[in-house]
Amino acid sequence: MFAWCCLALRYQENYSLRPYQDDESLRSYPEEDERSLFDEKFKNMPIQRDMKTLNKSSLMMNFGSFYIPKMGKSNPTGEDAHFTSKDHQTIGLADGKCSWKKEGTDAGEYARQLMNNCLVVLDAKDREIVYPQLILEEAYLNTKVDGSSTACIITLTGESLNVVNVGDSGFMLFRNGIMVYKSSTQQHGFNYPYQLGKSDHCDDPRVAEEFIIGVRAGDWVVAGTNGLFDNMYASEMEVAMKVVGEAGCLEPQVLAQVLADLAFENSLDYTQGISPYSQAALKEGYPIPIKCGGKPDDITVIVAHILPTQGHTLVLGNIENSYSFQPYLPKKSPTVNVMDLIVAKRCKPIKKGMKTLNERSLMMNIGSSYIPKKGKSNPKGEDAHFISKHHQTIGLADGVSSWAKKGIDAGEYARQLMDNCLTILYTKYMEIVYPQLVLQEAYSNTEVKGSSTTCIITLTDESLNVVNVGDSGFMLFRKGNMIYKSSTQQHRFNSPYQLGKNSHCDDPSVAEEFIIGVRGGDLVVAGTDGLFDNVFASEMEVIIKQIVGTDQPELLAQILAEQALENSLKTEGVSPYSQAASMEGYRRSGGKPDDITVVVAHILPPNHLL
Repeated sequence: MFAWCCLALRYQENYSLRPYQDDESLRSYPEEDERSLFDEKFKNMPIQRDMKTLNKSSLMMNFGSFYIPKMGKSNPTGEDAHFTSKDHQTIGLADGKCSWKKEGTDAGEYARQLMNNCLVVLDAKDREIVYPQLILEEAYLNTKVDGSSTACIITLTGESLNVVNVGDSGFMLFRNGIMVYKSSTQQHGFNYPYQLGKSDHCDDPRVAEEFIIGVRAGDWVVAGTNGLFDNMYASEMEVAMKVVGEAGCLEPQVLAQVLADLAFENSLDYTQGISPYSQAALKEGYPIPIKCGGKPDDITVIVAHILPTQGHTLVLGNIENSYSFQPYLPKKSPTVNVMDLIVAKRCKPIKKGMKTLNERSLMMNIGSSYIPKKGKSNPKGEDAHFISKHHQTIGLADGVSSWAKKGIDAGEYARQLMDNCLTILYTKYMEIVYPQLVLQEAYSNTEVKGSSTTCIITLTDESLNVVNVGDSGFMLFRKGNMIYKSSTQQHRFNSPYQLGKNSHCDDPSVAEEFIIGVRGGDLVVAGTDGLFDNVFASEMEVIIKQIVGTDQPELLAQILAEQALENSLKTEGVSPYSQAASMEGYRRSGGKPDDITVVVAHILPPNHLL
């Protein structure tokens, strides 16, 4: 047992008061035509500073794709569709939902029309900078056939991937042969993903996750429909990439076919006992014998290799609209010998990269600041957070203020939830921390009334392991520039996902879980919505660059919190909150007064912290 006196434990509650102005009620715009709202949004879309045009970009994507429709379907083209556009450095894929066939509708036609409309919008707008969310919105408006589908659109802009995702299609990012990031899944229930469509039971693009993630030359993007991710673990993909590389044929098209072939093989294996699909089914309470092995489905794989533009020729005018399926003919496959090698070396899923505290090559130096919203009857506010330097883990929660109308202090729920997280860390996790398991148990142990958002982040060797619910979250900065922002989960505008035991609340099963790679010198800025509703990423970049090299996370957290407070009291101008309100049809100017929690973590080699 380790000595408690040596633990660098910190649980902060700063109750200092600040000036407060009452919030203004939201006022709706007059009803306008859906199309005119879109056109106005597209025209006024802000140019982000890290978004470079195609000709100025230092990186490019080299694509390859492969599609295997599900065998035995009455529709031989299947229900997946995808496109790749080298002109726009953009890829997209969609998975039509098969339940429509019970009504005599081919959901594959919806997916194909949606992807085709994306290509039409890309060409028609003739913009050098692509905004995937706006592309998806207009393509959705133009898709008139019955049906529904998931969708994922990814564009390379500068040194970042700009992503919009709906449902259980998505992508993984591999660096040096190791998976460093996996997009999260959106679903209403097990095997029931979010899906775009015009029917009453479908969703629209407002539910989409939008995020940006930094990339560098040499990275590999593997995008796919759930036919890939339900049947292959990241560890199997890592082995495939390694073996294909050793065979001297590591090209996007080859790797796409190899991964599709392996996913197809796994989908028909009812004896292997465990797959990502069967593991998810077991987690939801289905016994393994019922949901055993893989899941037969259409399989779409798009592989993109990130390369420097210098020294590589980017051939424009090549837009592929990939609807025609490629038959599964393993005996004629040019990669069949590589396939044999991979099958011989296949491994079961393992938690790779999880190193104990003493083995870590990176550590977090952490500081925080908390400013409660003045004017509340509860001077403690409704935010809570914790820092465990021993476990290299941080957590924060934002109690949902609407409980105050019922005489309930949601801040107490947030505080008890965070306290339970700490208790679990120090009683059950001595070396490796799994944030999702910590959150699940803390949620079970939190009995007071109320609800809250939450975000827990742990550093495990060279990756952040994250679990997030609602509109708390974090940004990752590298060399002073924001390269990643966690997405927001909300049922509708200003109504985030929230943990609680009440019938209208959510439980940890809705949480986003993901891993993202980091390196020495990176800065993690985590916060509740009191920070992110009031401070743009560009403002944070200016502040970070002013104090870069000082390694004072406590100071940076305080400065960011004070900036958020200052912005929150403004009644004029644009803020992230007013901008989001405008996109939803509400008129709002200035900031949003709220509790403000900021936790800053500076990623450093361990010897810098001694």
